[in-house]
Amino acid sequence: MKKLILLFAAVLLMPLTVSAEDEQGMARVVTFKENVSSCLAPVHIRTFDGHNRNLPTLGFEIEPGWHTMHGSAQLNLNRCPVRDERKRSSQDVHIPPLEWLFEAGKVYYVGLDYSSPMRENWRLIVWDVKDDPTKEDEG
Repeated sequence: MKKLILLFAAVLLMPLTVSAEDEQGMARVVTFKENVSSCLAPVHIRTFDGHNRNLPTLGFEIEPGWHTMHGSAQLNLNRCPVRDERKRSSQDVHIPPLEWLFEAGKVYYVGLDYSSPMRENWRLIVWDVKDDPTKEDEG
């Protein structure tokens, strides 16, 4: 009878254990944070690992590993010193995708660095990495 009760308890608790492991096994990407830097813009990731995706604009969770992402940004040229190169053209700028190794239990802050006066030097970057505080509270 004890074995049956233990087996029943283990079966009931197994889904909770698996979901907790799944959550702890994720990395979090934050794509919007106000007033970070004068020449760092929030991004909306639209392409993830080569596939068009409709991802949340503030951020999302991903499985750990190497990932590639690309998106769009709305620049505030009033916050970043405006130079002639920035004013000259309203054309879209080709920015290479971000490729990064994401680790579980970490928060990655992603943005567009447009500090260079030359548009071809603008890049999607990971500007900060922190331990995920929501994962520490669970442990």
